[in-house]
Amino acid sequence: MFYQSPAGLFERVRLLTRRRVELGARGWSLVVAALAVFVVVIEIVAIRFGIHGPIDRLAHDFVGRAEIGEIKLAGLMLALVCMPSRLRWWTFGAAVALETVWNVQRVVVGHDLTVGNGILWALVGTVAFAVWKLRDGERTATLKAVGLGMMLIVMGRVGDVWLVLSTKANAKVLDGYVELADRALGSPSWAVGRIVSESTVLTQTCGRVYMLLPVGAAVIAFFQLRNSARDGFPRHHIVRTFLLIGMIGPLIYFIFPVVGPTYAFGHDVAGAGWQDVWPWFTPDGSAPTPTYFDQHIARNCMPSLHTAWAMAIFLHGWRGSTASRVFGTFWLIATTGATLGFGYHYAVDVLAGMVFTLTLEAALTRPETGVTRVRMAVVALGAGLFSALLLMTRFAAPWLATGGALSVLLLVGPVVVAAAGFLLVERPALFSRTDPADGPCVRPRRRTPQRTSGHGG
Repeated sequence: MFYQSPAGLFERVRLLTRRRVELGARGWSLVVAALAVFVVVIEIVAIRFGIHGPIDRLAHDFVGRAEIGEIKLAGLMLALVCMPSRLRWWTFGAAVALETVWNVQRVVVGHDLTVGNGILWALVGTVAFAVWKLRDGERTATLKAVGLGMMLIVMGRVGDVWLVLSTKANAKVLDGYVELADRALGSPSWAVGRIVSESTVLTQTCGRVYMLLPVGAAVIAFFQLRNSARDGFPRHHIVRTFLLIGMIGPLIYFIFPVVGPTYAFGHDVAGAGWQDVWPWFTPDGSAPTPTYFDQHIARNCMPSLHTAWAMAIFLHGWRGSTASRVFGTFWLIATTGATLGFGYHYAVDVLAGMVFTLTLEAALTRPETGVTRVRMAVVALGAGLFSALLLMTRFAAPWLATGGALSVLLLVGPVVVAAAGFLLVERPALFSRTDPADGPCVRPRRRTPQRTSGHGG
């Protein structure tokens, strides 16, 4: 009586997941509470390892010398974009005034300028004003906007702790394997590193793009969320992808610890590298092993989350206007150039970061279609490709280094397949005659007429 066929059950799941759910005050309270619990847990773990946790770091940002001002600027921009228009200039003016006061004090005592204290206090003040003076929809929109901006800032601080924890968890790194596998592609970090190091313009451009990555995401968020206070939030936007990348990606650092060519094979940290050859000469050796590395360097290379985030900027940029498309394309190219050119990543890290984002985007995009079989298959395929890329690098690096064209295909192929899978979910019209309302499908194969015995030759 209560039996339901697997097909019927799946159809029920698809219909339920395509529905839009608007979180009320209770729902947003649960989200904030869950985030607070998560931050407290990370703080406890950090204390256990004798390092500064996210709460400690945030408290220092409020009253001490704020660090990583780029992500705080991005948080402020995101909050300004999403809040009611009449409050934007007041919040922005308060942030500028407070930043001025803090930095005048720094000039007086002879310290360097920085950004962050005034932004944090301006956002907190906006929350207090919203609770005290605003009512109904305007209050809700303001609290959501500030909450989104603060979430970006808080998760940035959690990410900082993850990086330090990665050094505590792994004494040895796998850079030898990744560098060897990279030889199949012509050691791109070495090639791009030489080009960037010899050009002042490229060095400055790539450096700015690399440091201002959160601001780049905020620019795309402006295109997507600028009318959210009036029309509500779209069901899918870049902030969702950005935060999910930041939550899942660092977990891989503990599974596949890598520090990057400028540390393992360069001179970025004096005395830390095994060979001081990057970017001029490829390292010696063809039989890698997990090797001890300086415990002060984060194992934050595999996958390249800078590339993953830049890929998200690119994908979301292409959903918008010509300006956002140009911006997203430039940001992806410049970020890839920076990650390789500064020796922060190997090419395999970059490829893994692309597969990682394409898989997550396939899971998140077009939420109005719900959970379809094609979406599930694409996500499972992407996860398999990502895992295969890591396993090949770890266990087949010597073969990849000498495998020629087949090695290139095995390393680059996962990106191509993941991109095709993403497009199958994102733009099913490319693969089918119509864009079905219930999700993506594959173009049906044309049936070839069968020959009869009377027509031969």
